[in-house]
Amino acid sequence: MVEKLFLKAVKEYSLIQPNDNILVAFSGGPDSVVLTSLLLKFKKSLKINKIALAHLNHSLREESDKDEEFCVNFAKKLNVEIFTKKTDVKKIAKENKISVEEAGRQERYKFFNEVMEKENFNKLATAHHLSDLIETMVLWFIQGNKNGLKGFKPKEGNLIRPLYFIKKEELLDYCKANSLEYVVDKSNFDKRYLRNKVRLDLIPIAKSINHSLEDSLLRLSYFQTIDDEFLDLYSEEVFSKIRKKEHLDLEDLNSYPDAVKYRVIKKWLYENYEVHLSYENLLKLLKMLKSGGTKTMFLEKDIKLIKEYNKLTVSRIKEVEKFSKEYKLKIGQSIFIDEAGITLTAFKPEELDLERVKKSSCIECFNVDSDEFTVRFRKEGDRFVPFGRKNEKKLKDVFIDLKIPKNMRKSIPLLVFNDKILWIVGYKRSAYYPVEEDSKNIVCFKVKEEQSCS
Repeated sequence: MVEKLFLKAVKEYSLIQPNDNILVAFSGGPDSVVLTSLLLKFKKSLKINKIALAHLNHSLREESDKDEEFCVNFAKKLNVEIFTKKTDVKKIAKENKISVEEAGRQERYKFFNEVMEKENFNKLATAHHLSDLIETMVLWFIQGNKNGLKGFKPKEGNLIRPLYFIKKEELLDYCKANSLEYVVDKSNFDKRYLRNKVRLDLIPIAKSINHSLEDSLLRLSYFQTIDDEFLDLYSEEVFSKIRKKEHLDLEDLNSYPDAVKYRVIKKWLYENYEVHLSYENLLKLLKMLKSGGTKTMFLEKDIKLIKEYNKLTVSRIKEVEKFSKEYKLKIGQSIFIDEAGITLTAFKPEELDLERVKKSSCIECFNVDSDEFTVRFRKEGDRFVPFGRKNEKKLKDVFIDLKIPKNMRKSIPLLVFNDKILWIVGYKRSAYYPVEEDSKNIVCFKVKEEQSCS
């Protein structure tokens, strides 16, 4: 059954073409072990040119090195090339102020893409299966994410999921029947992670109510996907007819259903202002469109959406073309930075709780012997060394990594000393002047702003 379902997915979604070079995202778990075994078994009949494995050691568990060793030996036994890399995911998550799960996902795909580009692979095969699809749909459903309710697709660009129709228990049975060895990731049973709670607690309850849960949600995913694809395509056609950079004509737009209206406005706002609308704002927006007269709605700190009868426009609260002003900040002083709407204070701490400082995006400390610092805004050619890194990056690229909207970047203050950017205020500190336990010249900076800062 597993082999039939594998071949069904490959054929139905045209996942594999003759002469493909396929890189397998290999963890050493039962899913990736089965995927590799199936690809190798049908390599000749599917006319696959090359198959290789890629394993990223996340350094998250005591067994991480042993898992990597298993993967290397597994590849060696099958005479398959394997690419490995070791990274500190916890450290990366902390530096970038993101979850360990998200950091792990980003590092994995970064590594896979590097290998694919360097070694000339044109497909990346992951071991996502039907049970993963169900988990994903339930996970996003309980978090209120409409797009996530579709789950993932069997094919997205050069990424393929040949196990799309296969359940987890079927993969485990296949391993047992074919004496396939694999490693077990104990973190998959840690209920501190939301996905694990969904898999271990919610899914069993749902399956006790609907014994055909996987089949039911697979159908739901299919119809949700084709419905969205049609609406997105249709909305694109509508957008091309009424698009204007300065405004949207509501007289035309209001003749369409709400499902089309919100898609068109979302696209218009993103293309022209790089603004993403939350579902909450979408609901407010649709309600506003039905009201008469002039209405306004704040989208971001400096962006306001204005509905004037049959016209929708965007206004910036502070339309400043160039942020050339500089501020001087001395220890013991506080300055109000009008362009950003924040107050920045410099002080020497009597006692320093390093752990508290590390967790806060409002306070940063440096071991620097100086009484005066500069606060300015971005300039052409600015470069920045992120904490934990040695090499400079373009400040523009750092802003992109931090997902800071383009329209906000020019108003973000930069703390500077000796022409070095110490802190993108409220977002990320640099690698310069790190504070150690025995540091003698510690200076801290605290930001207080209108928006939240934790």
